[in-house]
Amino acid sequence: MTRIGVLVADKSRAKWYTSNQRKGPLHLEHSWDHPAARMPERELTTDLPGRAFDRRGGGRHAMGTEVSPKHHEAEQFAGQLAQALDHQRNTTPLTRIYVVAPPEFLGLLRKKIGAETAQLIAGEVPLGLSTAEAAEVRKHLPEYM
Repeated sequence: MTRIGVLVADKSRAKWYTSNQRKGPLHLEHSWDHPAARMPERELTTDLPGRAFDRRGGGRHAMGTEVSPKHHEAEQFAGQLAQALDHQRNTTPLTRIYVVAPPEFLGLLRKKIGAETAQLIAGEVPLGLSTAEAAEVRKHLPEYM
């Protein structure tokens, strides 16, 4: 039996669709919302960065962060979605998976998705369609999934 999964995501929301036919419509199974990724960066941090002294002299400067709070939230959400894909793979006999996401978030997902799940990925669509309806998403996937 054919069971195709389609993850449509961006940094703050995602939808999981399935189809039992290679040329069939998509059916919404689950959706996720990650509102922290839509918050202004100033609301994601609790205080100012720490201060450091220069090696020579008495100068001080603010220490920077390696990852912005918004990027960190996007990475967290990508990890959550990768776990959800692993769960789907373990509980549902999937034949293939398609991933639809903006390029930057698609890269984060690739880093987080496990090797066994990655083997099921039949295609990627680098578009931001997380707010689109199922019929619109289906138009951007291969005719025969």
